[in-house]
Amino acid sequence: MNTVVLFSQQIDIDLLQLEKAYKIAKTDSLKVEALLSLGEYHKKRDFNKVKNYYNEIEKILERVIYDYRKQQASSLHQIGIYKRRTSNYTGALTDYLRAKKIYVSLKDSFGLAQSYHNIAMIYRYQKEYDKSVKNFKKAVELNLLFKNYKSLGNNYSMMSGSYKQARKLDSAYYVIDKAILYYDLSNYKEGKEQAISNKATLLVVEGRHKEALPILLKYLDYVRKIKKKLSVISTLTNLANSYLHLKEYEKALIYVNESIEIATKENAKKKIFDGYLIRSRIYKAMNKDDLALKDVLEYSKINQEIFNVKNAKKLREIEVKYQLEQQRLKDSIVHLEEKKRLSIEAKNKVLQRQLYATILFTVLLILVLFIIFGYKRFQKETKLHEHKTTELSGKINTLNEEVVDVQKEVKVLRDETINHLEKKEKITKDLAKLSQKDKSISLQNIVNELKSDELEADRIDVLKTNISTLNKEYLERLKKKHPELTKTDIEVCSFIKIGLSRKEIANLRNTSLEAVKSTRFRLKKKLNLTKEDSLDVYLLNM
Repeated sequence: MNTVVLFSQQIDIDLLQLEKAYKIAKTDSLKVEALLSLGEYHKKRDFNKVKNYYNEIEKILERVIYDYRKQQASSLHQIGIYKRRTSNYTGALTDYLRAKKIYVSLKDSFGLAQSYHNIAMIYRYQKEYDKSVKNFKKAVELNLLFKNYKSLGNNYSMMSGSYKQARKLDSAYYVIDKAILYYDLSNYKEGKEQAISNKATLLVVEGRHKEALPILLKYLDYVRKIKKKLSVISTLTNLANSYLHLKEYEKALIYVNESIEIATKENAKKKIFDGYLIRSRIYKAMNKDDLALKDVLEYSKINQEIFNVKNAKKLREIEVKYQLEQQRLKDSIVHLEEKKRLSIEAKNKVLQRQLYATILFTVLLILVLFIIFGYKRFQKETKLHEHKTTELSGKINTLNEEVVDVQKEVKVLRDETINHLEKKEKITKDLAKLSQKDKSISLQNIVNELKSDELEADRIDVLKTNISTLNKEYLERLKKKHPELTKTDIEVCSFIKIGLSRKEIANLRNTSLEAVKSTRFRLKKKLNLTKEDSLDVYLLNM
């Protein structure tokens, strides 16, 4: 295909609205804004029209009396882009630096970020990739301050091209992914599509042409539809390069011829330069050396125009001319923001010191109040403790007196019980004698003794209760140490503890002496005592 593919003729609503805005503008200010919007629209589609808009803006700005510096800077950016795309890099750099100076004076960080971006593009086309990346990063720094996601996408997307040309592919992939991320955040479809296409060109550089082809073909359809001519040219050239490496030379020729035709029509010298370079390689691969040589000569001619020593010298002269001013104004917006940030930090530090002083005072006050409260509480607790100690001492003395009384009572009850037991034994003997018809024992005496015994039964219960009370702490230790002991076991142990004999225990519990012996034997087993161990000694020593 040797003719330029016709672009879609469908009505562009956005363009119609922009043209209408210009036609109905009643003031010079509104006309300038409308022309700037038209230039912004066409700079990616038909940038020859940008020059016409720029000339109209300059005529308007010559006669207006209001502050037009911001509009002038925007106009300088647009005409700078036009000059850059026609390979007038020295003219473009001069315009960008003028615009930068205006944005600095206006303290317009957004405009200054655009200036850094455009300056970075000049260095990229002049193959000074380090300078290019440096200026892109300055643009990124400013756009990050105000979260200009769309501009950040543009910065990273174009920066990937600088890394690609410098063969720093890891960095190129990294920044192109960031571009896609920021385009997503700004919901900017056109930018995202271009970033994806730029990522495909990285695949081309790596020789992954089959992977790149479907992406590039899809993007070509997209940019044809939106009439983005420069992107059409670049995509056609990239497709031609991929088909060249895939040895599909006829397809490669079709795409490169179209790219050269459109680039020639648009006077895009850098694009023409790229087209001749690719086509010379295609012809060489097809063994058409005469055609390849012809394209090489054309390529060399344009290369001399774009990258000659004279142009490079002019760029250096422009850099030197603005060097002192750039040094003075260098990143002044960033410094202003930094100064503002430092001022805020200083104020924050003062507030922090005041806050810390207030907190310290509050803490000290609370501490003093706490100490006073604590001291008063301590005094109160001390008095209460002294009162309780006095009260407890009184109770202890009372309890000690009660214990002594109980001990006396137990002794009396014990003596009485023993007497009672002796009486019971005497009754038993008397009954035995009676059974032997001993005439010296009268039945009436035995009855009187039994009656006396019935009167003493309550006292036996009292004795048991007092024994338990007196030995309460002892019995609790015994239960804790030997929880397996029964109530009977505990009672027998308490009798042994106060020194009752087996016979006395038998009489007191109204059981036989053999039963008491059996209980004692069982107790030794439960208490894990050997035959040699004394049950009485063990219980007395607990």
